[in-house]
Amino acid sequence: MPQQTQPGFFEILASRRAYTTLLYLLLSMTTGILAFTYAVAGISLSLGLAVLIIGLPVALVFLAGTRLLALGETRLLGLLVAGSNPVSALRLLPDGEGWAARVKALVADRRTWTSLLYFLLLLPLGIAYFTVMTTLLALGLGFAALPLAALFHAKGTFSMDMLTLPAWCLAHPALAFLLLGLAGLAILPLTLHLGLLLGRFQLWLARHLLIEA
Repeated sequence: MPQQTQPGFFEILASRRAYTTLLYLLLSMTTGILAFTYAVAGISLSLGLAVLIIGLPVALVFLAGTRLLALGETRLLGLLVAGSNPVSALRLLPDGEGWAARVKALVADRRTWTSLLYFLLLLPLGIAYFTVMTTLLALGLGFAALPLAALFHAKGTFSMDMLTLPAWCLAHPALAFLLLGLAGLAILPLTLHLGLLLGRFQLWLARHLLIEA
């Protein structure tokens, strides 16, 4: 996969890929919950029915569904994270002469099982991505908006008593608002840069668990 170029510090604010990657990271908690639930439920059901005749077809359908989810995940990564760098996708079913050979290859293919591992990891990663991104976005947007809040304070409609600030900030409100606003303007591009790094890590993880044999 070609190496992605990193935009400049403030140039990233105009980068479409930065925002689509951010969207993927914010969605990853939801997709992680769905994928983790499918993986755990499928494993439990397959093991629970293993002693019955129906257990084998249920397990095969579950493994084929895992490959289908892996295909969807690679498409989503390619659409939102990879940008101009294409992302390969595994076949829904491995190659083989006839259905029996393809079913046997499905069970023997390493990527079938590493895809399950990927979906088990996607939940904790998705929670971490969502938590970090929403926290940084809230801080950045909140700090960047404080200078505007100072204008309302000048008109007597906003009170600094509403904020939990150190005594120094209360003694120098104008300078405090200016510094916090500048901090917010710095946090926003930093958040997008961090998002690109996390997106690259997710692409690396997908390449090793979903794509490469």
